[in-house]
Amino acid sequence: MKILIRRLLNFVLYVAFCAMIGTGLLLAYRLPPGNRGGRGLTILDMDRHEWGNVHLWIAYVVVAAVIAHLVMNWTWLTKIAASMKPWRLWGGLLLGIGIIVVLLLLPVNTERLPKGKGYGRIHESQEN
Repeated sequence: MKILIRRLLNFVLYVAFCAMIGTGLLLAYRLPPGNRGGRGLTILDMDRHEWGNVHLWIAYVVVAAVIAHLVMNWTWLTKIAASMKPWRLWGGLLLGIGIIVVLLLLPVNTERLPKGKGYGRIHESQEN
C-alpha cells in the first residue's frame, strides 16, 4: 500500500509541476502584463488574473505534495540523505523556510502615479 501511495504522490507532483510550468509560461508569454499588450486577452475565457489564480492553486497542491513526500520519506532523509548528521537535514529545511519568510516579508512599495495614469482611472483627455 505504501508503494502505491508513493507512486500516486510522485504522479501528482509530476503533473502539478508540469501544470505550474505551463501556467507560468502561459502568463509570461501568452498573456503578458498590460504594458506589453496583454490587456483584454483571454484563453479559455480566463484572463491573466484568473490564470494567476489557477497557477496559485496548483502551487498549493505542489506545496502539500512536497510536504507529504518529505513526511513519507523522513526515515530516508534522516539516515541516508543526512548521513546521520542532522545539521544537514535541518540546515536544508531551515534554508528553504528562510527563503519563503524573506520573500513574504519584503516591503511593498507604493508609488504615486501621475493623475490619470493608474489602472481603472479615466485619463484627463477622456474626462472632457
